[in-house]
Amino acid sequence: MAATPDALLLSLGTSTTAVMAAIILMSFLMEDLATVGAAMLAAAGTISPAMAATALFIGIFLGDLSLYAAGALARRHTWTLKRLGTDRLQRGQDWLRQRYVVSLLTARCLPGMRLPTFAASGFLGLSFRTFFAVILLAGVVWTALIFMIVYKLGLEVAEAMGPWRWIAAGTLILLVLFGPRLTRWLLARQGNSA
Repeated sequence: MAATPDALLLSLGTSTTAVMAAIILMSFLMEDLATVGAAMLAAAGTISPAMAATALFIGIFLGDLSLYAAGALARRHTWTLKRLGTDRLQRGQDWLRQRYVVSLLTARCLPGMRLPTFAASGFLGLSFRTFFAVILLAGVVWTALIFMIVYKLGLEVAEAMGPWRWIAAGTLILLVLFGPRLTRWLLARQGNSA
């Protein structure tokens, strides 16, 4: 008999600490998937909503800080600075500084934008205090909003779908992973035929 995802999760450990650690680690890999997963675990009663949301926020916040730090560390390498040149570096700094808060808020909400925006913030030496304040506030608001939507709808959707929920979840994961590539491929193909 094949193990269900619930059984697999339970076999890894049912302690709140273990589940929270898994949520934190998952948020480093795929933030959106970690948000949905944490909310579904809370909806299923595996972990309390407060503990799931706390673990999720810790993981996301640490991930955001590490992106800024990675950018700041990259700036220390003279090879990188020589390749870019001080002129291009200054133009990038000026451009992002003028749109800093809006760029950080936008990056929080658009998939795939956190890495370049947050790492560029560190690389370009933009204000860490502003970065910290904006990602803290935006992270709490955005994460809580998405978490609550999935949490509230999670049980209803899971119960309505029955065993089909695992097929739907697998399809969703595949779309998240391969959807952008498929879209680029289709657009390129359409452009070549025009």
